[in-house]
Amino acid sequence: MEHMAAIFISYRRNDSAGHAGRLYDALCAHYGPERVFLDVDDIHPGEDFCRKLEDTERKCSALVVVIGKGWLTPRLNEPQDFVRLEIASGLQAKLRIFPVLVQGARMPEQHELPDDLADLAHVQALEIRDDRFQRDAADLVSALGEIAPAGENWDGTWRATVQYNWGAVHEETFKLELDEDELLGTASYLGVARAIQDGKASDRKISFVTKTLTMLGDKTYEEKHSYSGKMTDGKINFRLLTETGYDSRPEDRFIAIRVI
Repeated sequence: MEHMAAIFISYRRNDSAGHAGRLYDALCAHYGPERVFLDVDDIHPGEDFCRKLEDTERKCSALVVVIGKGWLTPRLNEPQDFVRLEIASGLQAKLRIFPVLVQGARMPEQHELPDDLADLAHVQALEIRDDRFQRDAADLVSALGEIAPAGENWDGTWRATVQYNWGAVHEETFKLELDEDELLGTASYLGVARAIQDGKASDRKISFVTKTLTMLGDKTYEEKHSYSGKMTDGKINFRLLTETGYDSRPEDRFIAIRVI
């Protein structure tokens, strides 16, 4: 199972690897390890480094930029410098940026940065000092606040065991894909995958509709299945209301868990 990150930590290894590691531990303790991305821990041998960074950052809502005394080097002017790529991508994606100064470093000025990082110079930085690390790290968590939890990622495959109100039990699969604020994919009903229609997503909530054709005697009815979901602790709490045209059904409730 691939966890989706909400906080991306950018750092230069020969500058602030130790501080980045301590911040990672502090953020994991608050948000959970599945919500925080640090390349040295989360990129496995054989993976495409650039693609993994790009894909993961795209699914994040906050970028923490760890800046030490050796962060501002000529390497930053190289187009393929990983730190430059990470920050430029975050700025372009309009992530919330949190510069963190360690080792007594200062915030770089605009003229010292490449053009695609110029906006970084205008972001208020937070200093983390070694002699009060825990207190300063807590200030970072406070600044992040609900930024990380709000950036829920719906993409992937989810499964749920659903006991319908008439007693039938089915394993249902939801394959979700978010395109900006439009939710696409399929949702199974009674074990059969059905196309999602009118899918919408915002923050921690989604809604969509699927339809089923049912024959009773010589009549065909179109059942409308209206789903609404809320993300809580990495799980989707679903409510399902089915309009059949031939009977009345109470609402079904169930929980879906990400499997891919």
